[in-house]
Amino acid sequence: MTDVMNLNTEQVSTYSLSPREAVIAAYAQARGDWNTWDYAKHYSELVYETTLCFTIGDFSSFKDGRRQFNHVHPL
Repeated sequence: MTDVMNLNTEQVSTYSLSPREAVIAAYAQARGDWNTWDYAKHYSELVYETTLCFTIGDFSSFKDGRRQFNHVHPL
């Protein structure tokens, strides 16, 4: 299970996917795209990888799969 946070709204959604796949799914679904078969083809190149996270648009997941966002700080 992977938690994905919308960094704009701080809403957390949980997916039974890897952290990279989960962040792609959250981004795609927020855009109204429910065609899961094509997520990798359409969105993989948009994923930005940091030391700790995968991000795409406003969505982020921890690479190590942790399920909590304990330290969320407003900008």
